[in-house]
Amino acid sequence: MIPGLLSLVLDLAVIGLLVATIIYAVRLNRQLSAVKESRAELEELIKGFAEATAQADSSVKGMRKAATESGEALSALITRARTLKDEMELIVHAADDLANRLEAASGKARQTVMPTSTAPAPALSAPPRGPALSQAAAAPAARSQPVPASPATGAEPRSRAEKELLQALENLRP
Repeated sequence: MIPGLLSLVLDLAVIGLLVATIIYAVRLNRQLSAVKESRAELEELIKGFAEATAQADSSVKGMRKAATESGEALSALITRARTLKDEMELIVHAADDLANRLEAASGKARQTVMPTSTAPAPALSAPPRGPALSQAAAAPAARSQPVPASPATGAEPRSRAEKELLQALENLRP
């Protein structure tokens, strides 16, 4: 009886182990199915990530190209602006020199035209000498008329613009 009972106990133990193995195999099969499904989803996710990376890379290249072009255009504009600034400084300097010369000429003309007995007008340059002084003393009525051209003084007839400029300068003086 012992050998039959021992055989039965061993058979039951093998049956129990086989049932545990079957249960374990079913669970393992389910997990493998889930991994296969997850693998397909993971592959799709990786493909999407690769596409997004490629698109971002092309966008960065486009932005670099645009930044380079903008930088070159801005550099050209800055160079042109500096050139124009230098030219404007030269023009302003020349205009200042011309204004100073016109003011000095206006003061000389005023000294020449005005008699010396009236109130002296403020002048920026030295008083006239020689023939200009004698002409100013001899012609008090010449104040309202333009200075005629004469070979002795070397004065030329004034253009309309010069007359208007002289008149504006005289109006500015008190």
